[in-house]
Amino acid sequence: MPALEDHVRHAVRLATDNVARGQHPFAALVVADGGAGTVVGVGVNTCLRDADPTAHGEVEAIRDACRRLGTFDLSGMVVASSCLPCPICQAAARATGIERIVYAATRDDAAAAGFGMPGEPGAAERVDNILVPIEQLPVEAATAPFDAWRASSASDATVRRPIHELRVAVTASDHAAAVAFYRDVLGMPQLADWSSTEGKVVVLDGGRATLELIDDAQAAYIDSVEVGRRVAGPIRLALWVDDAAAAGGRLEQAGATILGGPVVTPWQDRNVRLGAPDDLQLTLFSPAEG
Repeated sequence: MPALEDHVRHAVRLATDNVARGQHPFAALVVADGGAGTVVGVGVNTCLRDADPTAHGEVEAIRDACRRLGTFDLSGMVVASSCLPCPICQAAARATGIERIVYAATRDDAAAAGFGMPGEPGAAERVDNILVPIEQLPVEAATAPFDAWRASSASDATVRRPIHELRVAVTASDHAAAVAFYRDVLGMPQLADWSSTEGKVVVLDGGRATLELIDDAQAAYIDSVEVGRRVAGPIRLALWVDDAAAAGGRLEQAGATILGGPVVTPWQDRNVRLGAPDDLQLTLFSPAEG
């Protein structure tokens, strides 16, 4: 299991990479079991992209952990940050029961790159170790994110988010059965029902959405790992669940066909491939170590 210092180094690397995407040089992880467990949340600063002054790395990592775990209670967990967090991030940590925060770069490092808290001088210092215990863990290259920021043109630009939501529109011949399969069995919360006399439309929450673009060779490799043969078409849904094997069993009882798995993949996920009743192929995945 990585040491807490390794998680801090990881946060520093994420913060440096974030600059290459035109974002602010901050990132954080939420680590379970007092910092001795697995990473349950990852976040980078997306203030510029989202026009959101609260989208700090620590806040995003805490949000990610809460979404993954399905709880606001992160008691006993540790935030590993690339830099000393601001009062907003400390308050989010306190609100969710974070045990402590460890960080790499200092407030002075951030200030030298043009990042500081507005308002009364010294106000930020007075909240340190009051909302939640904070400790610096100096690591090599702690200031690399700020060095990258100063060397980039990102500090002169505002990067706007061109896509606000990824929605997959599925035409199901048996609409009621599809809603029951995904909402009631798989457990995707219903966000809206726009059904009318013209037709039926139900929108379900699929969690964080990403677009994974792969070539034919990689698609064939994934099929070989999960199923043992080439089976997928151009579109396959991959869903991160708590327990892929258990979720696959529930969906099989609801009419899905198990095509392969559970199998531990080379990228250390436990995957199950299914054919859904609406002819979509689903990959359910969860961390292999549980």
